[in-house]
Amino acid sequence: MSILTNDNASMHLRARRPYQVVVAATRNMGIGKDGKLPWNLPSDLKFFKQLTMSTSDPGKRNAVVMGRKTWESIPPLYRPLPGRLNVVLTRSGGFNIASLENVEICGSIHLALELLAEPPYCSSIEKVFVIGGGQILREALNAPECDAIHITKIETSIECDTFIPAIDLSLFQHRYSSQPLVENNIQFSFVTYVRMKFNLLRSFPLHTTEVLQEKGIRTRDGDIDGDYLDRQL
Repeated sequence: MSILTNDNASMHLRARRPYQVVVAATRNMGIGKDGKLPWNLPSDLKFFKQLTMSTSDPGKRNAVVMGRKTWESIPPLYRPLPGRLNVVLTRSGGFNIASLENVEICGSIHLALELLAEPPYCSSIEKVFVIGGGQILREALNAPECDAIHITKIETSIECDTFIPAIDLSLFQHRYSSQPLVENNIQFSFVTYVRMKFNLLRSFPLHTTEVLQEKGIRTRDGDIDGDYLDRQL
């Protein structure tokens, strides 16, 4: 495991990996309350696991990038998240998880994306997912390296104290939506946005609709079709 803590450590401009954001949020982009998820949606957790673990190449795996608080919010029994490289962002010198396998520590999201763009991860990691928390998502959501956003839209009114910016619809186009679902008296749906000129169908053989269909969830096309996305490249 390597530990990268200083953005100034690079003396030259380094390549950065593109990534996708995975998040659940209310209509006003609330994502948490008192450091926890203020809803209990097992279907969302299953969708998150399948989306972030699925690869087209069985010899590769994906990476999940998260802040220290998000890491600490995961029950110890389930961390690091299995089957994925866990990249934890922290500037705390006292945060030491060096004894754990499949974990990298970086001081910023920029350093994490640079690390994942270099050997051995440039060839062994298929996709990168940024998963939280609030501070990381506020920086990552509409950033240039973000290619797609998978958002579980919580339609039921739920009090939150942590918020992220709205998706910039001048940069991202609605691509997929599931039919509305209800679980534990909470209405929600799975929605994917893709960056303009980014072809989700070509880049991700196992994309959102297939994940949803495997779970028996019907989907409907968004306002833009695959042919249009192909023409944007």
